[in-house]
Amino acid sequence: MTTSLPLLTHGNHAMPIRLRRMALGVLLVVLSAAASSQATSKPIGFSLDISADGFLNPTIVKAVVSSISPGSQAKAAGLAVGDELVRVQGITVPGGSASVLKPLMEFVVGQPKKLSLRRGDGTEYEATLTREPLQ
Repeated sequence: MTTSLPLLTHGNHAMPIRLRRMALGVLLVVLSAAASSQATSKPIGFSLDISADGFLNPTIVKAVVSSISPGSQAKAAGLAVGDELVRVQGITVPGGSASVLKPLMEFVVGQPKKLSLRRGDGTEYEATLTREPLQ
């Protein structure tokens, strides 16, 4: 079962996440990104569908881009629905602990996050996204 929930909202922007119930438990939130509603700054602008095993300290099985916001940094960086998130700041996502990965996915104003993603054809690429300050 997959559930969509708003993660963080700011102005007219909401960053949805999806929680997938697995046979062994439920994944806690892994993605945390806020978006600015100012016309001069771009929101981060993507959401993930997370699959995990475990209950108290789940292990990430897969994190797949499930949506991209038009005009967002994610769109400009070339992220596409279906791309798999494989590394955040050099830390491998599949097989990683949710408790280790969650702080890595918190976008702090002015601090770039380097993401490595894999397309369906196996091609890997990197994108660097930065939460911009509210003006």
